[in-house]
Amino acid sequence: METFGRGCLYIIIGVIFVMALAFIVGGTITIPWYILLALIALAFWAASKKGK
Repeated sequence: METFGRGCLYIIIGVIFVMALAFIVGGTITIPWYILLALIALAFWAASKKGK
């Protein structure tokens, strides 16, 4: 459960970062599905490594 919570936190931080970047640039940032899924998997992998 700790890994899930940390993974969700990493994803939320990533979304906030992308939103801030879009606000600074002043445009829309589109991320393809295959990159989004890879980033989600990377967030949960990093969370699982942190937990061990």
